[in-house]
Amino acid sequence: MVQRLTVRATTAAGSEVAGFVQALSEQGGLTERQSYRLRLAVDEIVTNIVLHGYRGQPGPVQLEGGTDGDQVWLRIVDEAPAFDPTTHDPRPRLAAQADGREGGFGLFLAMSGVDDFSYDRTDGHNRNTLVMRRS
Repeated sequence: MVQRLTVRATTAAGSEVAGFVQALSEQGGLTERQSYRLRLAVDEIVTNIVLHGYRGQPGPVQLEGGTDGDQVWLRIVDEAPAFDPTTHDPRPRLAAQADGREGGFGLFLAMSGVDDFSYDRTDGHNRNTLVMRRS
């Protein structure tokens, strides 16, 4: 069964998104650690959509998720300009180490915290899909 949630892309949507991910994690039987990693990844992607994709303007963000065999999947869909997170390279920031600037590592943490991450652009929509395999 696929679950869905649509929110307006604002910073206030965080608690709704977190609740959705928590419920999906529980339904899918993820461990507490896996659930935390999934929530962190989803929060980072949605925050980037709000701040950079829609540039602080409201816009729709749809979350849909479910279980498939031994995995829990969650897809984040938005209508912001195209952005493929898999092309983001954190190495320059990592090499600079403590340069005093905040940010720049969230996408790296999001993608490395889940078992699988993919992106596609379909019919004017960004689609980020995150997968956690059940232990």
